[in-house]
Amino acid sequence: MKRTLLLCLVVCIACVTPGYGAQTVSKLRGIPLEWKPTEAISSYGAIDVSAYHNAHFVIRPFTDVRTQPADIGINTEKRFSGRDMHVTTRQNVAGWLTGKCAKVFSQFGINAVTSNGTFFVDAAVVSFFVTESSDYNADVSLNVTLTAKNGTVVWKGMTTGNATRFGRSHKAENYYEALSNATISAVHGLLNNDSFKRAVLENI
Repeated sequence: MKRTLLLCLVVCIACVTPGYGAQTVSKLRGIPLEWKPTEAISSYGAIDVSAYHNAHFVIRPFTDVRTQPADIGINTEKRFSGRDMHVTTRQNVAGWLTGKCAKVFSQFGINAVTSNGTFFVDAAVVSFFVTESSDYNADVSLNVTLTAKNGTVVWKGMTTGNATRFGRSHKAENYYEALSNATISAVHGLLNNDSFKRAVLENI
């Protein structure tokens, strides 16, 4: 009997102790960013690359205009703590996206170079976020400026990519996958934009 009472007391103390159960709540704070696309590049649809044959793009360092640069997601299920759980990263999102977007340009068959470009791509990160409820829903939005080599701004516009993933609750890997897929979608949308392609053709 004494042993049972002691066990109950230990459990009760653990349950009311601050921080109990916090591992699940806090484990996605300050996580690194990882590139984990789940879809083949071909699955995003064909791009008419004829407009880009003679173009060489320098992807310049992106800027971040989000009010909370560390925030990359939120779990709204309230399964673990009865409240929304924020997901944050310790990495520079704008810097990370700069490199990944240059990589995706190349994967779509577009010339992405580090110097001697015919065009310069600047972008401001407007959204880089996953909302997790029953699914993981990612949104990556960029305000893009295209500048010709003579310094003239030839195009400005927004490109947005979305992605939905299903997976186990509150797992970093699912956030990575959704954000990676949405990033590819955003670049695909930019390269497939008729006015963007026209600006390239008219200023090559």
